[in-house]
Amino acid sequence: MRMIEPGLISVVIQGPLYRKLSSTRGIEACIASIRRHLPGAEVIVSTWPDEDISGLDADLVLQSKDPGPMRDCSGSVLNTNRQLVSTKAGIQASTRPYVMKFRADHNLTSPTLASLGEYAGSASHGRLFAQPLTITNLFIRNPARCPMLYHISDLVIFGTREDMLKFWDLDIFSYEEIFNPKPNLNPFGNYLGYSAMKMIPEQSYMIALLRKHGLEVDIDHPCQVRSADLALWESVLHADFRTLEWRASGVDFPERFMNNGYSMNTLYGVKDIRNAAELGPTGRRLRRAQVWVNQYLLNCLRLAWWVSFASIVLFATSPSLAKRVRSVWKMLRGVTHPNPEKN
Repeated sequence: MRMIEPGLISVVIQGPLYRKLSSTRGIEACIASIRRHLPGAEVIVSTWPDEDISGLDADLVLQSKDPGPMRDCSGSVLNTNRQLVSTKAGIQASTRPYVMKFRADHNLTSPTLASLGEYAGSASHGRLFAQPLTITNLFIRNPARCPMLYHISDLVIFGTREDMLKFWDLDIFSYEEIFNPKPNLNPFGNYLGYSAMKMIPEQSYMIALLRKHGLEVDIDHPCQVRSADLALWESVLHADFRTLEWRASGVDFPERFMNNGYSMNTLYGVKDIRNAAELGPTGRRLRRAQVWVNQYLLNCLRLAWWVSFASIVLFATSPSLAKRVRSVWKMLRGVTHPNPEKN
C-alpha cells in the first residue's frame, strides 16, 4: 500500500452534519480530525439546504437539492439517493487528484485510509478502476454468516478522483429499481425480515456499478445467493478493492456501530476475502455449500434470523405493534440512528 501526500487529497464529508451529537462527534470534530491527520488536504462539506453550515472550517461547502428518502413497506427509511447525490456533488467539486469519501459522524485517528494498492493481475470480470479503491471491512457481509452479496462498505472510501467518480457517478434510483411490488413473506433464507426491498443501499451502488461496467447482475431480494453471483462478488471484492481491517483503518466509527453485536460478527476478515477469491472449482463448490448451510440449515441457531422471522409475523398481523417493537429493540441495543431521516 502506498501512502498519498495529504496535499494531494480532497476529503468529501457528505450527508447530515450531526452538529448536536457530542463535543467529540459531529462535523466540527470530524473536520478537526482531518486537519490534524491530513494537513493541507482540501475539505469539502456536501450536505443539504436545511443543515446549519455556519462557522465550518471547510474549504468548500455545498448544499445540494435534497432528493428525499425512499420508504419501505415496513416504514424503514432508505437514504440511497441522498448519499449518492451528496457524495457525487462533493467529488465533482473536488480539485485534488485523490478523494476520500467521509461522514460527519466519523473521525480520523491516523492517515492510514489515505493509501492505495495496485492491481495484482487480471480478473475474469476485467478491472472496474484504474487503481483499486481502499475501503474498510465495516460492514462487508461474509455470506457464510449473513447471506448478502454485493454488500460493499460505503462508509469511507479512498481512491483517485477519476476512480471515485466511476464509483459514484450513477443515476438516481427509482422506487421500482429498489423495491418489489410486494414484501417478501418467505422466512427461509431471509435475514432482512418484513421488507419489499430488492436491494439495500450498499447493494444498489455496487450492482449499478457492475451493470455500468457491462456485467449482467440482478437480484430479486437482498438475501438471494446464486453460485455465479457469489463467485463474481468475491472476485470483484478481492481484485477491485483494497480492504483494511476497520480497527486498523485510522477511522473512529460511531459507537452505535459497535453496539450491533450480530452485524459485527458477520464481517469478512481481510484474509477471508483473499482466500475466497483464490478458490479453485472444488473450493468454490464447498464455499457455496457453506453459504447454503448457513442460510437454510443453521439459520434457526442465529438470533438475527429469529428477529427477521418475528418481523415478518408481527408486520403481517399488526404493523403498528411491529414498528413499536422494532423501535424499542433498537433503543435497547443502542443502535438507534441519531438522524434516520437524513444521510
